[in-house]
Order: sequence, then C-alpha cells, then structure tokens
Amino acid sequence: VSRNDSCSDLPEIQNGWKTTSHTELVRGAKITYQCDPGYDIVGSDTLTCQWDLSWSSDPPFCEKIMYCTDPGEVEHSTRLISDPVLLVGTTIQYTCNPGFVLEGSSLLTCYSRETGTPIWTSRLPPCAPEESLACDNPGLPENGYQILYKRLYLPGESLTFMCYEGFELMGEVTIKCILGQPSHWSGPLPICKVNQDSFEHALEVAEAAAETSLEGGNMALAIFIPVLIISLLLGGAYIYLTRCRYYSSLRLPLMYSHPYSQITVETEFDNPIYETGETREYEVSI
Repeated sequence: VSRNDSCSDLPEIQNGWKTTSHTELVRGAKITYQCDPGYDIVGSDTLTCQWDLSWSSDPPFCEKIMYCTDPGEVEHSTRLISDPVLLVGTTIQYTCNPGFVLEGSSLLTCYSRETGTPIWTSRLPPCAPEESLACDNPGLPENGYQILYKRLYLPGESLTFMCYEGFELMGEVTIKCILGQPSHWSGPLPICKVNQDSFEHALEVAEAAAETSLEGGNMALAIFIPVLIISLLLGGAYIYLTRCRYYSSLRLPLMYSHPYSQITVETEFDNPIYETGETREYEVSI
C-alpha cells in the first residue's frame, strides 16, 4: 500500500498513550487512546481511518479526575452530601436510624491522590442493631459504685467509677466501650482499696474516744461512790428514826390515864376465910 492510500499519523496525548490495530494506517485501521491512572479521557477514545483517508474524529486529551464515584446508600441510615458532583473535598455524612449503630466512620471525604483516581477516606459503614454491638455493664467494684448506671453501653460511651469514703480507687476512673466484634471495654474494672491514712485516722479517733469514755467513766465513778455512801447513810438514818417513832407510839398510851373514871362496886365474897358476918367494900380500879 502506498503512502497515499493511508491516513496521516496521529500525535501522542499528554498523561496517556495510544495503540493501533494495524501496522500501517490504512483504511479501516483504528487508533485507541487511554489515559494514565487519575486521568479521564475527554473526547472519543477510538478513531478510525475512513475511506477518504481522514480520521473519524479529532484526537482526545486526558484530564485529571477531580471527583469520586458515588459510594452508595447504607441500609437503615440517611446521608447528607456536601456537593452532588462529588468533587475532591466532598463529604458524605451517614446517620443510622434509631435502634442502630454505625460500624465505622460516619464521615466520608473524597480526596485526590498523586497517582490514581480520587477515593473516599474510608469504606461504606454499615448500620448494625444496638444490642449486637453494645458493651455489657462490667459490674461494681467492691466498696465502690458507678455513676449513671446502665445495663448496656453503646460504642463510644464511657462509664465512671467512685469508691466509698475511706477507700481509694486503684485503676482507671473512667473506661470506654470500644467498637468491635464483639465490643469491649478500654480497661479492666478498678479496685477500691482501703485508704491507709483514713484507716489510721479512724484508729486514732477510736482510741481517743475510748480514752475519753474511760476518763468519763472514772469521773462518773468518783462522783457516784460518794453519792451512794451519802444516800446509804441518809437511808439508814431515816429507817432508824422511823423505827424509833414506831416504838414510841406503842409506849406512849401507858403513860396516860384511862379515859374512863374509876368505878366502885360492891362485891360479896363467899370465901369462908373472910366471912366475918359483915360485908366489906373494895374499890376496884379498871
């Protein structure tokens, strides 16, 4: 085939390359253009040598890709897109419906690479039921308690512990539920240990109270014994005086005359010794 029966050669394109279907650019020969990663071809990527020895279209060029492909929807969620064209820098915010938890990052950003097509910062996050990803309550430390006690804690939520008075917390005051399969706590359950300073202080207070109680008991005993002795003396004196008055009341009636006046009667004696033929008079006092 002579040169007059072939199409003219086409130039190379920047950030791309071309391939030909025939060694010679005869009628029907094809040239295909492709772009380097991160670039998108603009125009027709395949040109054909026509019967009039002209090409079917002008050569294309490669333009750097500045957008990401749509990542799609997430089941049981809604999304908010900052730019519908999805250019580099576009963000998509995913929010799960009530009762579901997002496994992964909720925010995706389209960013450009030096080589290759722009991609999203992370994979599409699924929404899983809350109970399947929640952390169970780890329980209470001995001699301690929890703040805002709940049965289940969602990934990202924290749990705070406190100890009762006289005890010191050993370990993490706050632990966090970490997302996983299954989810887990960021640290172990803390321990409430007896505060040595508080314990010694309590012993000192107890000893001081005991000493004070002993001193108070001794003082009370020192006061009580004299009062008891005086009470016994007074009681004995009272009993003695009461008895004296009683015996005196029994003897006093004999010291006074009988309230009745003397009565004189005549009595006859039948005793023959005294029978003298006359009657004697006797005074009998009662």
